[in-house]
Amino acid sequence: MEPFEILITINGNDRALLAVPFPGEIKYNIFNGLDQLCAVWPFVENEQVTWVTDKDVEIELLVMIGNGIEKAINDQLAAKQGNS
Repeated sequence: MEPFEILITINGNDRALLAVPFPGEIKYNIFNGLDQLCAVWPFVENEQVTWVTDKDVEIELLVMIGNGIEKAINDQLAAKQGNS
């Protein structure tokens, strides 16, 4: 999977972050411009997805990043199905 942008909203302002997938893993490095914010990955338990990170990130930001990744992946899948 290629790197992709995710959109999050902070204080009413949309901000684009870059999600760079780890090869062969369901894990992503998140960048704000050239600055790496953190790595994130999903933890699934009882069909519930919780996003986990390697850094001290506010839970609200982590949730927005996770939601942004899920939306971007779902949008990519929908686009592929639409092209089939």
